[in-house]
Amino acid sequence: MKIPFSLKIVLAFTCCCLATTEILIAQKSEAKLVFKDGTVLKGLGKLKGTASVKFRKNKKAKAKKYHFRDLESVQLYIEEFVKTYVYLPVKKKNKYRVLEEVVVGDISLYKIVSQGTHAPMGVGFGGAAGGMGMGMSMGSGFSIKSYYLRKKGEKEVTHITSTDLFSKNFKKAATAYFKDCPDLVEKIKTKEYRKREIRAIVEFYNSKCK
Repeated sequence: MKIPFSLKIVLAFTCCCLATTEILIAQKSEAKLVFKDGTVLKGLGKLKGTASVKFRKNKKAKAKKYHFRDLESVQLYIEEFVKTYVYLPVKKKNKYRVLEEVVVGDISLYKIVSQGTHAPMGVGFGGAAGGMGMGMSMGSGFSIKSYYLRKKGEKEVTHITSTDLFSKNFKKAATAYFKDCPDLVEKIKTKEYRKREIRAIVEFYNSKCK
């Protein structure tokens, strides 16, 4: 039995709301903590919860938790990559988020990854005699990336898009945000650049639209 599109939307929304867990970096890595007073600590660390980092100077040292409100940045060395995290206010949301730096420039790009597991649920449909029945159970994992932008000189970041089903209209939001670069706006309108190319969009602006 084919499920109506409207029901798919309700099911997806319900499942995500029932069991979502925001996870940033769970594993312990080499870390560098830069505090707002200029202090620098190097050792091992991992992001904890939504706004803290758990840190120890070495494997035998006692771990201590620091809140991002006291930190300028946190760098985690994961394999050959260095990931930098900052704590910034979100425009119109009256809250701060721990965000990973993706691109730094005249316009900087940040992201946050939310991971979790859909809550299992069953759905049944029954008909009259000779009708059809359907059962469905969902318990799969999911990962949603949310992207934020900040122009040089601004304190707040602006949410521009997400990979989830209920993301805002990207074309409308992006053409408004990059309106001072007509060439880029045209590429977005003609879908030469889509939301999955948000990094390329920001890099185009920083290199072509100064």
